[in-house]
Amino acid sequence: MKKLTKREKLLIYILGCALIGFFGIYFVVLPSIQSFQVVNDQAAEAQFTKESMEMAIDAIPSTMEARDAATVTLTSMQAVFPQQLPNEGLDMLLTQLCLDYSLSPRVLSIASNGMADVLSFVPYTSEDTASAAGETESTTNMTTETSTEDSATTNSTGDTSGTTTTTETTDTETTETSETTETTNSAVDTAGVQTLIGVVNMEVTGTQANFYRLLDAVATRPDMVITAFEIRPETTTTGSTSSSSTTSAVAAGIAKLDSGKVAINVTFEVYMMAK
Repeated sequence: MKKLTKREKLLIYILGCALIGFFGIYFVVLPSIQSFQVVNDQAAEAQFTKESMEMAIDAIPSTMEARDAATVTLTSMQAVFPQQLPNEGLDMLLTQLCLDYSLSPRVLSIASNGMADVLSFVPYTSEDTASAAGETESTTNMTTETSTEDSATTNSTGDTSGTTTTTETTDTETTETSETTETTNSAVDTAGVQTLIGVVNMEVTGTQANFYRLLDAVATRPDMVITAFEIRPETTTTGSTSSSSTTSAVAAGIAKLDSGKVAINVTFEVYMMAK
């Protein structure tokens, strides 16, 4: 067996050291670095959690104060709204309200009493803006119709039936798009927050001055609104003859409502809250 030379022994020694270093790095150093990174991430997360908890603990007094202030505000806002009233309660509330302003209730009917949507207001569009929008839309439609006619005239040389089918398809798609837009706008306009609402229709008699006082009083109340009313001369029936209890002065066939008693149809909406 031939003996290894000094150079070969040196090469084998270097190769062994390289293998030992490689396996040491691969099996010892790299796992240690990965473990260190994991532990470092966990320590950073724990530090962040600790700081968050310290901030939350420090904010407890201010949070409690904000909660107490919100509770007081909510209680004060709820105080102006009546508790959920049955039909008899709505009857007593509105009857007494009318009597307080010298209006005599004749007829009272409750249209609804339960959860309903509070409709949101939509931006007002003036007539000028609406007319301008209408003119723009008309101009656009005329331009579109002109383009459609030109296209139809151009295509009629090739295939008339194919042009008609394309135009009908376009009109159908336009109609479907318009219906979808209208449905979306309607949903946006009518969507609202639900609350307890009692809708009451009443017929009362009295003077217009007293009714205007009632309107002013209801306008200052957050728990009810008058959504509609109609004023007409009060009529009384004697046998088969119907006569007006107001002054019979008539100017150009229009009865004067400012004198004497009148009959008023009014619709109330009473907002209630479950407490």
